Amino acid sequence: MWIIGITGAIGAGKSSLSKYLKSLGVPIHSSDKEIHLLLEKDLQVREKIIKLWPNIIRQGKIDRELLGEAVLFSPNGLAQLEKILYPRLVERQKEFLRKNQYLNKDIVALDVPLLFEVGLDRYCHCVILASTPSLIRKERVLKRKGMTLEKLKAFESQQLNDRERRKWADYIIPCGREKGSALKMIKDILETLSLKKSPIWQGKWPKNLRRNRYGTRDRFRY
Repeated sequence: MWIIGITGAIGAGKSSLSKYLKSLGVPIHSSDKEIHLLLEKDLQVREKIIKLWPNIIRQGKIDRELLGEAVLFSPNGLAQLEKILYPRLVERQKEFLRKNQYLNKDIVALDVPLLFEVGLDRYCHCVILASTPSLIRKERVLKRKGMTLEKLKAFESQQLNDRERRKWADYIIPCGREKGSALKMIKDILETLSLKKSPIWQGKWPKNLRRNRYGTRDRFRY
């Protein structure tokens, strides 16, 4: 079973690539969507977060906008939040992989914004990078509810820049305004993988995620 990692900067077009893959029959696991579910449904996660940031509740729910502000602009906020969320996130990723291996799926994909930063690319057979000019990304992101230029800069300060990501990616797909070429590249990648012998996933997956800035990767590149 081929495990594809999808990554890229905020607003780069990762979601579009995931949609293309899904439309072509590839099961997708989105880290962002999973974290949203954990914030809404996981009682232990919610309790730990509310204990640290009691003022992020609005109408009985964790307000992601308030949580983002609390986390981004406090010294250790992001590290504290990741310590709560990441163990559950990797559990759900592993469940996703086990399920699709049982279903004999040939290819699956994981959409992970911080794929390189936390070292998850080591566990993927290949990595697709969504790449978009910074001006277009900025335009997209600032249209999101509650987003400001200050928040965008704070998010970007926690991530690798595109130049660094390109060093580790196997495929780089431009995701600007023109959509057709990105879909064609996705189709070409899937065709390339289908012609190779599918690797056997041995169940190896981390128990937690930690940021390891830069550093070498031991993943075998196909």
